Amino acid sequence: MSQAEIAIGVVGVGTIGGYWLDHFADQLTLASQARVTALFRSTCWLDVPRGVDLSAWRNSLNDEAEPGSAMTVETWLQRTRERDQQAIVIDLTAAKAVSRCYPAWVAAGAHIISANKYAGSSALSWYQELRRVQQQYQRQWYYNTTVGAGLPILTALRERCLCGDKVLRIEGNLSGSLSWIFQNYRSGEKLSDWLQQAQQQGLTEPDPRLDLGGMDVARKLIILAREAGWPLQLEDLAIHNLVPAELRECSTAEFVAQGDAFDTAFDQWRQTEHPDAQQWVYLGYITQDDDGNYHGGTELVPINQSSVYANLPAGNANFTVRTKQYDANPLVIQGPGAGPEVTAAGVHSDVLQLIAQLKKH
Repeated sequence: MSQAEIAIGVVGVGTIGGYWLDHFADQLTLASQARVTALFRSTCWLDVPRGVDLSAWRNSLNDEAEPGSAMTVETWLQRTRERDQQAIVIDLTAAKAVSRCYPAWVAAGAHIISANKYAGSSALSWYQELRRVQQQYQRQWYYNTTVGAGLPILTALRERCLCGDKVLRIEGNLSGSLSWIFQNYRSGEKLSDWLQQAQQQGLTEPDPRLDLGGMDVARKLIILAREAGWPLQLEDLAIHNLVPAELRECSTAEFVAQGDAFDTAFDQWRQTEHPDAQQWVYLGYITQDDDGNYHGGTELVPINQSSVYANLPAGNANFTVRTKQYDANPLVIQGPGAGPEVTAAGVHSDVLQLIAQLKKH
């Protein structure tokens, strides 16, 4: 199979998917025997066995696509088997329903690259079943952009564990979007103004409440914990939700339109809990105590100029990893933690690594 052509199907051609297709996909040379042959969006899909014309993929989706959705991937995988191709599915959605297709895709012959956090942070029983299926069919699953938009935090954790080191604590401002917002925001300003700017720059999740509610950070913590071998689940975390209860169930559009109500609720909390604070950081942490128990959570905390988080470039994520070998002097990884450019670059790194892996076997 090492000499077989590699067919790539991209699920989700929005901000990140579009950026990867526009700026990175054409770097896949003929020598790599890999090409994008399928694109999937929520209502249609495109299958071009000879390879999608990357200079006009949007027009092709509009003019030539078949009715269907991301769930049509199994049909495409059957076609790749008939063409004697190896298949890579790149999931660039933020959809739980799409992540639930992974076991079926793996069984149908797919290797998977994912920027979607749902699979890695799902219920432990489902996650373990996915890993079992992956092992059964000997398929690869790369997901380095699910935490840190491609920063080498997951790679560092794997290396620590492989060399016999023991992870003790991971802490940081894991959300590039919340980092950008709170590096700019100062008490007394309208938090919704900075949220809106972050949305306009493509820094937040499609529904910004996934960031503000702490769930995006919480999912990253679970992915990190499982990389360290810790059996944590979302319900094990204490999550600080910045979204007031009355704005949690409405539509995304309705939430965005309720900026004044969001600001009022946040200011009331701020003035009650930390009336003198000016600068903030939204932290996530997981730790193992001396008795072997696991703890974790997220929280918005006030900081001053002496904090390591006070003067980071806006949008930077910062990870502090304490291990048995890196305790007094912890391992620190920081850099851009959000944005389509760095995320797409991280996805492309996974693509190249996976292609290289497949060509070895």
